[in-house]
Amino acid sequence: MKPGALAHMSSTSEQLNALEQRISRLAVALRHLRQQSETDEATALHQALRRRGLLLKSEIHEHTLVPRPAATREEFYALLRHYSFRLFLRDVIKHGDNFTVDDLTRYCSRPVAVRYLGWLLRRKLARRKASGFRLAAPVASFGPTLEWFVAQVLRREFGIPSAWNLRLRGARAGGDYDVVGLQEGVCIYVETKSSPPRNVECRQVRAFFDRLDTLRPQMAVFLNDTQLRMSDKIAVLFADELRRRLGRRAWSVPVTRLSGELFSIGKALFIANSDPDLVGNLGTCLAHYFRPAPLPFSEEA
Repeated sequence: MKPGALAHMSSTSEQLNALEQRISRLAVALRHLRQQSETDEATALHQALRRRGLLLKSEIHEHTLVPRPAATREEFYALLRHYSFRLFLRDVIKHGDNFTVDDLTRYCSRPVAVRYLGWLLRRKLARRKASGFRLAAPVASFGPTLEWFVAQVLRREFGIPSAWNLRLRGARAGGDYDVVGLQEGVCIYVETKSSPPRNVECRQVRAFFDRLDTLRPQMAVFLNDTQLRMSDKIAVLFADELRRRLGRRAWSVPVTRLSGELFSIGKALFIANSDPDLVGNLGTCLAHYFRPAPLPFSEEA
């Protein structure tokens, strides 16, 4: 090989190394910016709660499947956008410390289950064992992971600073506040349910209304991560609770179908499922609240 060719290769190699170093530095800077942004958002949200006379007791972020590495979280978020992956994770968590691929095919095909399981293994969220597989760490339920995902949807898709799994000091309703967001001076509360509608009971709907009384958000969503109908049970439970709370005045705030299996109660309270898409349904609820009334010369007026 000619000396000139060797010099050219050396120069190209040095340029590639320099480029890789720059990319690495940019990646580190981006992670720092993202962390600072999330810290600023959390501070603003906590201050907004304090202005409402509510003090944050704790944020419970343990026992979830949410991975720690930033790059893995990006992949995890992208996978969680698929309803089939969320159903798959529920079966993984259900079997916990001992499962096989056959245990994970109730809601998805075997090839899909193998692909999803392969991702968990590569990212060290699950491990092999003699009799099959197990989760790398104990996870009691899918609920907190779903809350993280919904908070991320608000932040990433709609630019709404949000926090998840909050516990407030002296909250009369007790329990945890699943997802709280703040945008344009509007406090948004999303209560998430990962179980099918048949497992949702009147006491849970009652507790949801009690939390609304404590937090007093301007907008709230009762989100059931299911593609089953909401009209058969959930909408009925809400109508019953409204009658219990308001008596004859309940006629003035009916449970109204917004579209598909999305329902609204007035302009600011919504019941939603994940059919056809959780992100899209949340967007419909947000648009219904934030979209202003038409101008007087509009055809909609």
